[in-house]
Amino acid sequence: MDMDRGLMLDMAFPSIELELVLVRHGQTQWNAEHRYLGHSDLPLLSSAVEQLSQLKQQSEVSNDFWCVFCSDLLRCRETLAYISPSLEKVAVYDPRLREINFGAFEGCTYEELKDNSLYRRWIDNPSTITPPDGETWAQFDERLRSFLSDLGRGAEDTFVQAAISEKKAEVITNRVLVVTHGGVIRNFLAQLIPGVTFYSAVAPSPGTAMVLRLFWQNGQWSADISGN
Repeated sequence: MDMDRGLMLDMAFPSIELELVLVRHGQTQWNAEHRYLGHSDLPLLSSAVEQLSQLKQQSEVSNDFWCVFCSDLLRCRETLAYISPSLEKVAVYDPRLREINFGAFEGCTYEELKDNSLYRRWIDNPSTITPPDGETWAQFDERLRSFLSDLGRGAEDTFVQAAISEKKAEVITNRVLVVTHGGVIRNFLAQLIPGVTFYSAVAPSPGTAMVLRLFWQNGQWSADISGN
């Protein structure tokens, strides 16, 4: 760490504000059939284009962004390519933004699994039960915490460099686009909003977006969803 940056980090400075635009990918065949879809790499349905056409016209995704992140799975890449082709080449395709890996439950419906005792135990307590060949809840949660932490540190670095170069401390407001999955968005909401759990969080419908105002200070995120 250089001396100027170290001095700035030792100084009290206002929180860094980000506008986080969370886009859930468009609909796939398995979404339409209510099948578990995690790491399986399905394309969008052709009918998803109509829904994405509406999203494409919205101001949330049409203005400039400081950073653009996208799950590396095809359905998210196709969503980004459709709603904002100009951002394809500047986006960071991050595997940490993938949906949870459902392992042996991938491609199955509730009706197909409801008599499976392991499945019943998993839906009752996913934090301790893992689908065969699937991802543990701790692994899923940790990679998303890692992403949010890196986002905060990246914003902090930008703030410090701006403060050094401009000789003043200012709150930096940046817009960040994240194209990802329903379970990822619910996890983010649970991490960022007090009182919200993964099960009470409501993700946007496939092919739609939501916006959070985030504040990074002292190595922690807080969120404002009031719209003020």
